[in-house]
Amino acid sequence: MKKLIILSVLAIVVVGSIFTQEKTADARANWISGEVSFLGGGVRYERMLGSSLSVGANAYYSGFFLGNDWGLDASVRFYPWGTTFFAGVALGYHGHEVFDGKYGSRYDYTTFGVGITPEIGWKIDLGNAGGFFIQPGIRVPITIGETQAFPVQSNSNSVSRTDFGVVFNLVPYIGAGYAF
Repeated sequence: MKKLIILSVLAIVVVGSIFTQEKTADARANWISGEVSFLGGGVRYERMLGSSLSVGANAYYSGFFLGNDWGLDASVRFYPWGTTFFAGVALGYHGHEVFDGKYGSRYDYTTFGVGITPEIGWKIDLGNAGGFFIQPGIRVPITIGETQAFPVQSNSNSVSRTDFGVVFNLVPYIGAGYAF
């Protein structure tokens, strides 16, 4: 019985190490991509730290849904089932403009401050693993900081009031890139 257990453990170790070597040989550590969203775009660099975790940097602009926003972020992504599906979060500096005047408000708003951006998506290899890929996803940039209100009817750029604000946007995107 002891020999069977020892042989089973040895077989698992050998098969696991062979599988790990194959995955490591096919995986690439650096991923660069560009992405487009509705009325926006961005660039991203990602460095794989293992088979399920990466760190990176990204910059984007979007004019979708609730206003214009842009961000410069450092990001962390977790790949729970390999390198296809991911959930991530980014932290950085964001700006967000809401042109509320066209909806009957008397003010347009601008918020600058800390940005937190949760996201989910898929990294889909086309061809060989770790080469060219496409990356559809969705992110929700949240900007926390100083909000300035500008009167819509005024011809001057004078600030009417300054408050603390939290604003968000919803940004679906699709990216394409290459691993090296």
